[in-house]
Amino acid sequence: MDFDEELEVESVKFLDAVSRNVARIREEKGMTKLEVSRLMGFMTPDHYSRMELRSNNKHFNLKHLYKLSRILEVDFSELTKF
Repeated sequence: MDFDEELEVESVKFLDAVSRNVARIREEKGMTKLEVSRLMGFMTPDHYSRMELRSNNKHFNLKHLYKLSRILEVDFSELTKF
């Protein structure tokens, strides 16, 4: 595997880990996807849910993660642990 392929595989694993972290922390806080998605400004939970589940390769961006760290009251680094 060349370096570019390795980076691609690692970046996908990282995005998967971030989504798992968000889901775990959200559940620990007793919040639903609907609650969090609305606090993030989404009208429906569909987009948020796709990012949390990583369906269709959707993922959180930095702005989303910043908002999530505030909503979930955790340090940003907790969401990005890999």
